[in-house]
Amino acid sequence: MPRAQGTGKCLASRPEFQRSRFPDQGFMYRLDQRCLHMSILTGEFEYRPEIDGLRALAVVSVVLFHADLGVPGGFVGVDVFFVISGFLITSLIVKDLQQERFTLSHFWERRARRILPAAVTVTLSVLVAGWFYLLPLDYVGLGKSAAHQAGFIANIHFRNSIGYFNDATEKMPLLHTWSLAVEEQFYMIVPLILLGLFRFPRLRRRRTILALFLVAMLASLSLGQYDLNNQRPNAAFYLLHSRAWELLLGCSLAILPAKGLPNGNGVREAGSCLGLAGILIPCLWYGSEAPFPGLAAIPPCLGAALFIWSTGPKGARLPTLGRLLATRPVVFIGLISYSLYLWHWPILAIARYRSFDPLSLETRLGLLGLAAILSVLSWRFVEMPFRKRRLCASRKRIFIFAGSGLASMLAVGSLVILSDGFPQRLPPQARLYAAAKGDRPVLEELPVEGILKGHLHPLGPRDPDRPPTVLLWGDSHALSAFPAFDALLKEKGLVGHAVFHPAIAPVLGFTSRRFRDNRCRAHNDAVCTYIESQRIPVVVLVARWSYYGRPENVGACLTPIETDLLATVQHLVRKGVHPWILLQVPEHSFDIPAELARSVLLNRSLDDRLTRPGTWNGLAGVDHAILRSLEAAGARLIDPRPRFLSADGTRYIVSSDGTALYSDGNHLSATGSLLMLLPLLRESLDLGPASNDARTNVRAQEPAADAGATSDP
Repeated sequence: MPRAQGTGKCLASRPEFQRSRFPDQGFMYRLDQRCLHMSILTGEFEYRPEIDGLRALAVVSVVLFHADLGVPGGFVGVDVFFVISGFLITSLIVKDLQQERFTLSHFWERRARRILPAAVTVTLSVLVAGWFYLLPLDYVGLGKSAAHQAGFIANIHFRNSIGYFNDATEKMPLLHTWSLAVEEQFYMIVPLILLGLFRFPRLRRRRTILALFLVAMLASLSLGQYDLNNQRPNAAFYLLHSRAWELLLGCSLAILPAKGLPNGNGVREAGSCLGLAGILIPCLWYGSEAPFPGLAAIPPCLGAALFIWSTGPKGARLPTLGRLLATRPVVFIGLISYSLYLWHWPILAIARYRSFDPLSLETRLGLLGLAAILSVLSWRFVEMPFRKRRLCASRKRIFIFAGSGLASMLAVGSLVILSDGFPQRLPPQARLYAAAKGDRPVLEELPVEGILKGHLHPLGPRDPDRPPTVLLWGDSHALSAFPAFDALLKEKGLVGHAVFHPAIAPVLGFTSRRFRDNRCRAHNDAVCTYIESQRIPVVVLVARWSYYGRPENVGACLTPIETDLLATVQHLVRKGVHPWILLQVPEHSFDIPAELARSVLLNRSLDDRLTRPGTWNGLAGVDHAILRSLEAAGARLIDPRPRFLSADGTRYIVSSDGTALYSDGNHLSATGSLLMLLPLLRESLDLGPASNDARTNVRAQEPAADAGATSDP
């Protein structure tokens, strides 16, 4: 093969690359000074270098997005990958079916050679790196990711665990494997469908397949948008049902008849331009706050499909943008795109995990350089030997390797999980801090029916024969305060109950876009019904008030929290209840147990990152006038903030005597609840009305309570 002259020579312009036919099991270029050579395997498949260029565009957009380098919508590169994958894989399947040589074993051999060597290498490498860099609970999370990846269900795991755009996800080294799981789940189904449909008569076969794919695409797109509309973004983002249409779009391109491809040069030029615009505009315009995928994924997916379609006619000259993407440097990035996708994210995630501060531009660029080097090495020494059959030449051997590799991922991941992340790796103080992340009460949220029947969590002495005199009511912050209230009531010999629901404020009339099934109103109404039926004299409201009051969280609370909170207090007072409101403990912008442990490992102080009194209000959005209104209406307020002030009064503390006070950035740990809240409750919470005498006379106080509720603030 002649050597190309000039580093920018377009591969597609060389005679040997003019729609030449290349192997169905892959192809490779190896760097040889000034040119790239191609090695032909067995079988035939039309090689299109511009598609490798499109791969390069997709992976670069993803990498730049992950590195925060000015491409806010670069995550759409994954959608472009899905379209390309659907087109190429279906083209291979259809060619084999037409030649009556398709077998599932042969198909899965190709998938194993293509996907598993690099995936197993990266996963096991990240598990080893996690030993040195991750805290126990995060190492357990990594083990779970690896174990789920071994079963091609990592996307389901992440769907149930986190959100793609959350800050915490930036430090999860295997998060990006969700897309591999989606692909493999898809390719467990589609080959079987095509195999069955190819039994149809030839004249009806293509139309039947395209019609079926069209119906499936519309259903998948509709399901994804439905999930987004109903506040299930994780399901829409991670699961196959909402992503299948993107792969099916590529599959449909492979099924289209040749006469459906564009013939005129003008059409091809316009199509390629519009196609790339459909990809690049979302890359630069979208952001992590955009609902995605759903309808928002249509432009990049259609753009990728349009580009593939417009550059597709066999023997035709590539349009200008096709030739640009077919240049050697761009094609080479496309060739290493799989390894680059696998390596870049763990490198960035671990670096962010180990850094107290945001990564500098120089650091991020250096990390991407490291990822590029590892990607080239991985492609050259891991991917290609398996694809060229220099390693595991027979089908039996590649299946043994695949099984062994997946078993290794499962075994190592399970070992990490069962060992609780090997906490003995850490110094004792770091281990103590890190353990606070799991130091929280474990109590189930209660169904409405259970609340109405009085099946609440007990507080204080466990005496079912005595009626409750105190109720702790709130969201997850009420759960974190549970240990302190439980200890206090045990000291005083009072029986109480607790009821809570994550993300539901203890406020009558509260509604949330997070719960579309009237859950908020039903839950809070049931609690009020229980309070009235049991004539509970003391009710303590606890919540993350700042969350419901923030302007950026308007979606979490559809009505002003201040107005409804005041109305709730007035309602309770009219029913003869003594309401107390526990204002929120100071919150911080980072995971406190993890950062405390890392501060020990890195010998760094957290003082500069702690929240300061002048920058945070425990009831954000509720000014002093509202607080006075609550008190005038009959509520008593407990403010925990002074207890968290440092000795010099300049910041709020997060640890005491080597013990972490929080289990994350805003919830107290069980230990923190006992250390900080219990003394405060002893001093501030008057439980006199909870005595039996006060309970029998509580109704007599209603007129005075009503008068207080109507007084001016």
